[in-house]
Amino acid sequence: MSVKKLLILALIVAAAYYVFGVKGFNPFTPKIPGDVQLYALNGETTTLDNLTGENGTLIFSMGTWCSFCVEEVGVLKSLAEDLRTNKINVVICMNGYSNDEIHNWIYKQDFPWDWKTVYWQDSLYDTFHIKKKTVPYLTARNKKGEIFYSNSGIHYTNALSEIAANMHKN
Repeated sequence: MSVKKLLILALIVAAAYYVFGVKGFNPFTPKIPGDVQLYALNGETTTLDNLTGENGTLIFSMGTWCSFCVEEVGVLKSLAEDLRTNKINVVICMNGYSNDEIHNWIYKQDFPWDWKTVYWQDSLYDTFHIKKKTVPYLTARNKKGEIFYSNSGIHYTNALSEIAANMHKN
């Protein structure tokens, strides 16, 4: 096979992975390691495994400056009981200009008691397959630690319900 054909084939495979990657079917499903270190708002260090629900975890990246994140929190709060019933944990990775700003934002949003909130760390961009500075961003991790959904933007009730239902199946 000529070098030109190999390059074209490589581009096609790369484009297919980018398009269908973690959003669609992916035979090489990436995993988020469970020992990822996270810094909780109470000052403790924890791991993703400690925050994982029995049927998976919804990991949201949010920013205190993001008006869309406030809307996303409202949608999530409306589904909190369903997520709890289906044993799916919610982890919010917060970005902000200061610790005080993050704490005030969370208090104002009145997060449910069982959501786990951690400080954002730049090293998580690659780990959670998030595009830098894109909020709100959702990464869905099934009970095996595999990412089966990863995308930015507001996820409305129907979309989140469908994602949660897929987590329950996996």
